[in-house]
Amino acid sequence: MSQMQKTETKMEPIRSEKIAAPRAGSKQAKLVAMLSRKNGITISKASEALGWQNHTTSATMTGLRKRGYEIERVDRDNKENIYVIRGETNASN
Repeated sequence: MSQMQKTETKMEPIRSEKIAAPRAGSKQAKLVAMLSRKNGITISKASEALGWQNHTTSATMTGLRKRGYEIERVDRDNKENIYVIRGETNASN
């Protein structure tokens, strides 16, 4: 019998230019809509609207960042920070 050689191939991950949009009507989709407003939204206002605690809203925003959303924090003197999605997200449904 002939001997077979084991070969290894390295596969590059396939990266899509589009960001997967949250499921329509979900709380994540509502958060994206609030963050997409021209003036953005504070974590406390978003949390109140979604019925979440502040740390849950913050963690969800971190997840959105990891998915490719560019969320900018706008510092305000002596006031709560505002968060807003900047630029095109190329989100697909």
